[in-house]
Amino acid sequence: MPTAPHAGRDVATLSADELAEVVRFHDLAYWRDDAALIPDQVYDQLVERLRSLAPSHPVLDQIGGGNLGAGDKVAHLVPMLSLGKCYSEAELKHWARELEGGLVASPKVDGAACSVRYDKTGRFALAATRGDGRRGESIGHNVAAIPNVPSQLPPHLIGGAEVEVRGEVYLPLSAFAAVSELFANPRNVAAGALKAKESGGVPAAELRFFAYDLMGVEVASEQDKAQLLTELGFDPAPTWPCDADSAQQVYDDFSARRASEDYETDGVVYKIDDIATQQRLGATGHHPRWAIAYKFQGDSGESTLEQVEWSLARTGTITPVAILAPVLLSGATVTRATLHNLSNLERLDLKLGDRLQLTRRGGVIPHVEGNLGGGDAPVVPPSACPSCGGPVLTRVSTRRVAGEDVETRTLHCAQPGDCPTVLRGQLFHYTRVLEIDGFGDKILEQLLDRGIVQDAAGLYGLSRERLLELERMGVKLADKLVANVRARRDIPLATFLRALGIETLGRHASELLASRWTLDELRQVTKDEVAALHSLGEITAERIVDGLAEQAPLIDRLLVHVTPTRSEAVEVDGGVLAGQVVVFTGKLEQLNRRDAQQLVVRLGGQAGSSVTQDTTLVVVGGDGLDAASPSSKLKKARKLQEQGHALVLEREADFLGRLGDAARP
Repeated sequence: MPTAPHAGRDVATLSADELAEVVRFHDLAYWRDDAALIPDQVYDQLVERLRSLAPSHPVLDQIGGGNLGAGDKVAHLVPMLSLGKCYSEAELKHWARELEGGLVASPKVDGAACSVRYDKTGRFALAATRGDGRRGESIGHNVAAIPNVPSQLPPHLIGGAEVEVRGEVYLPLSAFAAVSELFANPRNVAAGALKAKESGGVPAAELRFFAYDLMGVEVASEQDKAQLLTELGFDPAPTWPCDADSAQQVYDDFSARRASEDYETDGVVYKIDDIATQQRLGATGHHPRWAIAYKFQGDSGESTLEQVEWSLARTGTITPVAILAPVLLSGATVTRATLHNLSNLERLDLKLGDRLQLTRRGGVIPHVEGNLGGGDAPVVPPSACPSCGGPVLTRVSTRRVAGEDVETRTLHCAQPGDCPTVLRGQLFHYTRVLEIDGFGDKILEQLLDRGIVQDAAGLYGLSRERLLELERMGVKLADKLVANVRARRDIPLATFLRALGIETLGRHASELLASRWTLDELRQVTKDEVAALHSLGEITAERIVDGLAEQAPLIDRLLVHVTPTRSEAVEVDGGVLAGQVVVFTGKLEQLNRRDAQQLVVRLGGQAGSSVTQDTTLVVVGGDGLDAASPSSKLKKARKLQEQGHALVLEREADFLGRLGDAARP
């Protein structure tokens, strides 16, 4: 954890400039890193002290995110997830079949996603790109220039809460017409204008912002959210109420008139209207379960299947790929399309020479929709790995779809530990996840081909002398590579797990596992224990547990060189809130929401963002327990109590009184 400037000194002894350094440090920790190191009350006291010493100090004009520079990394308070996608009415109805209540639909604007944050007074604080969903880049200097992004929200409408608004930045087609000869499409122009550090090209003032989400202020429904966004000064994306039966008609109606709109769209987004239902459904590590994007189909066409290639992934999965006679779809010449797996290959009953129906789903991904026949040479799956020539094996997984068990058969290299393509892919994945710079494909390929390394553990034995054996390798680069590897010996457990390259063990699953078990414990867990974790299913659990077993020799070799560590927040054990899952609702009077959640973690509990069946305690601010119109979280909590769940409701004052001295920082 970084140390604040002038730590250990009495604040009263600091000069104005020294105090400004401290304020700026904590401002960046809060807004950029999402890691407040001191309570809000202490931060406010520092600011007021600086204001009394130097009322016109420039740092005072920059607090609240203003200290961020263009391109600085910004941690999102809540991950900006992608949307699940569908391409047909049948897929849409399958998604909506099990859902409760009404839906709302809105156009999927083809722009650049970003978040805009405001402080407790409603003042514009910062804006950031989506980035990888966890961290984006600071773009506040340009977003502030977009005409329909307010610089100040009405304080009475946000009730002293920090507010985040998410939406899509786009360039109107009418504005794009003037520069269409210089740029490929409006989306690229918008993204470039947002990230521009200097003026030039299309100015940010030409851009517009469609708001589609609001965080920090509780609302009951998506329609209420759109209304509040309007009152706050935003232009929410157009919203149309519908249900599962009328959803296709909404799609058809908008598709028919999309050409007359002044913005590009690539589909229609459907959401559950009721926010409490959204919170109950939750999200996977990739997308919310309560929303889906129904993408417009790209151009359709036909082509001839000339051959099938078998592509090997770093996980050892062997995927069939259709090699096609060139066909023009949605402005691009298509010659390849994935066939996904053995089951899909068999469903299509492919033969070389068949005429295939193709689309570019969403105008991007080539997809084989059907087989018109005409071929005569059957497609035969390989009996040997296309990379190492070793044996292959077929794996069968089963999942429940529309009340029925559906089997999927996939092909795999049976000896991935001896397969050059798999090893190269795993090495590249390991260095990328750990951010060990300098190891590109060519260097890794030479290291493997020359036998200098056999796996990721071998990277830690590299020396200048061995690296100098590689082509085009100099002393300076060799020393840099050795240093980069040595700097990655203490690794957060979640990062270590993800770096192993196990199928389905991505960022979300890794963080979930690391929050529950140590590495030693993880190597002993059962599939049932993993599957019991919220958002992880049986198939994911099976692949994770099997993958950890298969990677056991590599893990043992890595542990000679690296130390996977868990954060202090996870290691808390035996605190007064151990075993508790705590959710806060309503306007808190003695703590702000962030400090309250950090308090829960510090005392051994888990701080939830929504009320679920795992929630054990809901802390209600102010007079929320007696309110005539209770919050959606409180409604959900009472409903769970009626269903027999062991969930406690407690006022904020009673909660803090019960904790006593333990609640003090």
